[in-house]
Order: sequence, then structure tokens, then C-alpha cells
Amino acid sequence: MIGPMATSGPCGGILVVDDDPDIRDSLREVLEDEGYEVACVGNGREALDHLKTTKPQPCVILLDLMMPVMDGWQFRREQKQDADIAGIPLVVITATGKRPVLIDAAELVMKPLDLTQLFAAIERYCH
Repeated sequence: MIGPMATSGPCGGILVVDDDPDIRDSLREVLEDEGYEVACVGNGREALDHLKTTKPQPCVILLDLMMPVMDGWQFRREQKQDADIAGIPLVVITATGKRPVLIDAAELVMKPLDLTQLFAAIERYCH
């Protein structure tokens, strides 16, 4: 686990990375209701593409681990290799209980999501 990371420049809101469209839509709705700007993608590859083409960068990434195309572990490996996006904090949101989480992330929030815990984690990175 790593601690809080500073983001440089203006905050571009929150990037939600989850393959379940219902979870993405629900997270978008509750986060927008709290005043956050939210972008959503369906897997790690889409997240990398989004991060490389969108400015300003998000202040935090909400990342599911179990996804097709590119899972959360592979996304994090590739994110760490790109200096432009390596410092964006991750809040891992997962229901995985079978495979150890073991990911270098700022926060871990288990599904089903506790919104109080999720908002507390987000607020540490989005001001």
C-alpha cells in the first residue's frame, strides 16, 4: 500500500474503471450527485487510452480488478511504467475474495460498496 499522492495541475475528476455497466452507471450517478466530474471506462486498456488522451488528469482512479481485456493488476503495472500517469492514486474497488488483492494501491474498498468508506477514500485525493 502507498500513501496519498499529490496530483499536479487541476483535477480532472474521477475515472471509474469497471467492466460492469450497472456499477459504472451507479458510481457515476452517486459521484455526480456529490459534485464530482466522472468519466467511466470498461477495462484497463480503455483506462490507459483515456488517461493518455484526456487532460486534466483525474485526481483519483476507482479500479475494479477482475475485468476482461486488461485486468486491474495489468493496468497498474502499465500505469506505473508511464511517468505521466504513474502518480494518479488508485482506489481499488473489488469483490474478489478468491485471489489475493496484492496490488500497489492507495486504498482498497470491498464490494458491495460502503459509500461512506468510498467517499472518505475519494476525499483524500479529490479536494
